[in-house]
Amino acid sequence: MEPFCLIVGAGMSGLAAARYLKSHGWNCLVLDKGRSVGGRMATRRIGESRLDHGAQFFTARDAEFRNLVAQWRQASLVDAWFEKDGEVCYRAAGGMNALAKHMAQELEVRTQVTVASVEPGPAGWRVVSTSGEQWNTARVLLTAPLPQSAALLGEHSEMLPPLPEANYEPCFALLAVLTGGGLLPPEGFVQLEVGPVAWIADNTHKGISSGPAALTIHASARFSQEHFDFPQEQVAALLLQAASPWLGSPVAEWQLHRWRYARPACRMPQLFAEAQHPAPLLVLGDTFGGPRVEGACLSGIAAARRLAG
Repeated sequence: MEPFCLIVGAGMSGLAAARYLKSHGWNCLVLDKGRSVGGRMATRRIGESRLDHGAQFFTARDAEFRNLVAQWRQASLVDAWFEKDGEVCYRAAGGMNALAKHMAQELEVRTQVTVASVEPGPAGWRVVSTSGEQWNTARVLLTAPLPQSAALLGEHSEMLPPLPEANYEPCFALLAVLTGGGLLPPEGFVQLEVGPVAWIADNTHKGISSGPAALTIHASARFSQEHFDFPQEQVAALLLQAASPWLGSPVAEWQLHRWRYARPACRMPQLFAEAQHPAPLLVLGDTFGGPRVEGACLSGIAAARRLAG
């Protein structure tokens, strides 16, 4: 019988772990509360425009991840967008969520399933959803941000080794479709050093949208923290005012998304944490591998490799 693992979270770390285990003869079930896989590898449509509103690009520093990126490039899933600080920034064809959907192919993934608790059970662990479904399994991987994973474990989170306090920076993502063109540089990306806006990307320049400029405006961590509970109309007005030098034409339509756990403020020294329990339970994600797409993938692969032996 194939060994089985239940994975909570279909972001890049969960998908990378599931693909590794599947390639080594394992059977996995991946549960995610979202409507789609990918987590912050998120893409949204506004009318005819397509916009990435989470991760905009990724870099590749580690040799193992570079090999994975090379496979994606060969399959025409990603290509180079621009260079920043001497590193190639890669974009995904059709939007970042398309890459996550590719990784989810041939995996057993169930979306719109919210896990309520993870606790010791007769098979090792009992995973219970908010709808009352239960799974008894000998192995669990938790990929949510640490506060959420700890909440799932409840009083059993004390089984995890001591970890430094993991703070997360929130982030507003304002999606703005213009009536015409924007004023960003030719590559379609600008990073700002001060003010409410951290950076702006034009998804039309990026090549995943067509027609007028389709901008993703990410707020700074400080602005997002200070205004997180403000009305969305007020937040959007402040961000559009700050981004006005880069707009170039009026805004036809906008949407605002709040990322509560956008970016871990610190990085754990290890690639995953393991519960002190006879049945394996590992906590992983970009808090461990680093606050990048690469970090999430490497954490997932390392945790899966630990299970597979």
